[in-house]
Amino acid sequence: MTSRGFFPALGLALALSVSAPAIAHEDHDAPAVRGQSAASTAEGPQSDMTAMPGMAADMDHGAMMADEGPKPMPQRLYRWLGAMHPAAVHFPIALFLVAALLEIAALTLRRPVLTQGTRVIIALAAISAVGAVALGWFAMGMPGRDDATHASHRWLGTSIAALGLLSWWAKEHWVRRPGPGRERVYIGLLTLTAVAVVINGLLGGMLTHGVRHLMF
Repeated sequence: MTSRGFFPALGLALALSVSAPAIAHEDHDAPAVRGQSAASTAEGPQSDMTAMPGMAADMDHGAMMADEGPKPMPQRLYRWLGAMHPAAVHFPIALFLVAALLEIAALTLRRPVLTQGTRVIIALAAISAVGAVALGWFAMGMPGRDDATHASHRWLGTSIAALGLLSWWAKEHWVRRPGPGRERVYIGLLTLTAVAVVINGLLGGMLTHGVRHLMF
């Protein structure tokens, strides 16, 4: 071989010796790269769901609602009335507590004038409590699958409506025919109602915001 043909042949041999391992390395890594890309593609929705934990549940709920189709009017009305319970329940809570505070202030400060407005407040509290309890039954449905917290909230709320009506009745009897016995009955019923309202409000907060919503 002449010197003219030797150098081109040597250069070609060197180029082939360098490129062959690189080509072999690329062919070896190709399945791994494809496997990684396939894994990342498969894990893509999962990582998105991990980043936004509520998305999967919302999407599944929306798909379920879409599969169910439109609900008949009675079911829509039933659910709509139940959705009014969280707003309506604040009225009897506030009214019962205000009436109890006024009665306590009147007894402590010995100023009976403070109880003049409690007659109307008790009446409004009792009536609104009955309405709030009815809406609560629409919201929770019929009993049967309640856990301890739901069952306690349901039946304590129903008892509050009954106690509110009894407190209203006791107040009217005490106003029309004053006497220490009637006063004690009224004060006892109103105190029991106010305590039950506070406890049931805490139970409602646990159901709405979780057990740890009042952690300091």
